[in-house]
Order: sequence, then C-alpha cells, then structure tokens
Amino acid sequence: MSGGVRRFESWPATGRPAGYFSSPVGEDASRFYKDNGFLVVEGCFDPVELEALKAETVRICRGERGEISGLEPSSSEESDDDVIRKTLCIHFPDKVSEVMRDQIVHPSLVNILRTVIGPDVKCMQQMLFVKSAGKPGQAWHQDEDYIPTRDRSLTGAWLAMDDATLENGCLWVIPGSHRTGVLWPMKFHNDRRFDCAWESYDFPYSDQDAVPVEVRAGTVVVFNGYLLHRSMPNVSSTGYRRALVNHYMSASSLLPWLWPEKPTGMAWHDHRDIILVCGSDPYAYMGTQDIMKPHVRPDGQGGCYTGEEE
Repeated sequence: MSGGVRRFESWPATGRPAGYFSSPVGEDASRFYKDNGFLVVEGCFDPVELEALKAETVRICRGERGEISGLEPSSSEESDDDVIRKTLCIHFPDKVSEVMRDQIVHPSLVNILRTVIGPDVKCMQQMLFVKSAGKPGQAWHQDEDYIPTRDRSLTGAWLAMDDATLENGCLWVIPGSHRTGVLWPMKFHNDRRFDCAWESYDFPYSDQDAVPVEVRAGTVVVFNGYLLHRSMPNVSSTGYRRALVNHYMSASSLLPWLWPEKPTGMAWHDHRDIILVCGSDPYAYMGTQDIMKPHVRPDGQGGCYTGEEE
C-alpha cells in the first residue's frame, strides 16, 4: 500500500503497468487496444455500485431472482458465504436480474465500447464469476471459440468486483496474440487447475509471453475475441474473485452463433437474443428473441466431458 492506494505484486515500482488507463478513455487507449488486444480501465464502477452487484450476487445464488439451471439449492440457515461459494460461474444472470442487466449499459462501459468497437454496439452474453477460494481458473482460450462474429469485433468487458490478484486467480493475457486472426485448435486438458472449458494449443506463443492483469475492484479489463487469455485458480485461503463479464460486438454485423431454427443461408444467419447498448441496429427489423437461459457452468468437481464417446 502507498498513500492508501493498493499496488500489486506484478506491477512495476514506477506505477501501474502499460495498458492501464483511467475512465473515461480516449484515442490513446484505442491505439493500445488495437496493438495489444486488451485494455485495462480503472475507476469505472464506484464502491456503492460494486456493493449493489455483490448483494445481487447473493440473491441470484439463493435462487431469489428466478430459476437457474444447475444451481444448488440453499436454505435460510446457510450463510451468504456458504451459499455463493458453491458456484463458480452463472451464465446469463441478466435474464433474471434487472441489476445485472443494467450493468450491461453502464456509461463507463459505453464509453469504452464506443472507443474500441464503434458507435453501434450490441451485447449477446453476460457471465457472473464468483470464484471462491479453491475454485479453478480457465485454461488458455479465445472468446471467438465460443461466440463467432463475422467481423472480428467480439469484445469482452471483465468487471472486477473484488481486487483481482495473482493469489486469487486474476486474468493473464498474451499481448498481441489477437493480430493473426487465427482460431487455434482446442482439446480437453485434464488439468484440474482449470474448469471444464477446453484449452487452446499449438499457438506460436509460450507462457513466458503472458502477462498477469492484477486490478483493483471497479476496474474493467477489455479484450478482443481473438486474444489468448486464461485465469488461474483462486489459491487464497478465504475470499472471492468476483467478476461480471459481458460480451459485445458491432451491431452492424450479423452474429451466426447458434444453429438457426429455420433453414437459412449462413450469410444471413443472425442470433437475435441481444441487447442494443448504443447507437443503432440495422437489423432491428428482424426483431429480438429470448433464447438463452441462465445456467451454472460446470467447474469440474463432477468430472468433465472429454469429447470421447462413452
């Protein structure tokens, strides 16, 4: 600590690392993002907003906001800590929570998205990570592995609800790994440091090329859909590394995410379970749908699908 402001183990003695900016951001941040594929923006959410998100996390994990597939039941006798530490991650909490849904269009995020994507932006996914002590991380991957965009505009916005550190499993990124525009192959890793999501491999980088992204609570880490990134387990003795992650893209591009219900040419296939964040949607005439359902991500405790036939 220096002057009441936390500095982290991986930070240089001179101050915060390259790529860290204060909200709101401008052209210098846009240039760094284009070159490196990620951006760290401090001061996006204040302590009051973070406490509201943490309180809402408890309500969601208790099932008070609606049905979530795979959520373990809880009782009134269990403490809030006991309840939330059961869950690693919930996909689409915005489907049951207005508080989480409002976060998607937070003014600080809109400023960042307009800077790195453009004037027209839509959101297709939100994930709530709790990651209590002992929970696993996620192996090397690219977000475009899971959400394919036509124009490579996929952008993750990772809000730290707690300080994210080396000990509790902060993000790691490989700067510049987005530039090739290649989706590297994936395989089942069988590494219990990580959850059930598969691992990218055979890329021309090593772990020595990676940098940790330790951040203070209220910071947003922004990264391109082709950027290789991972997180490590939370090896702290207590506590959490809570994060709320949204995925955005240009609203001017179609999103061929899930198989269409009706036969259609792939050129016009568009996933329409989206939220328009800013600007206009030239495909608004297609309407929107409610397709995705909130569910708990498997953390590997009960085993993982390996891709092999049983």
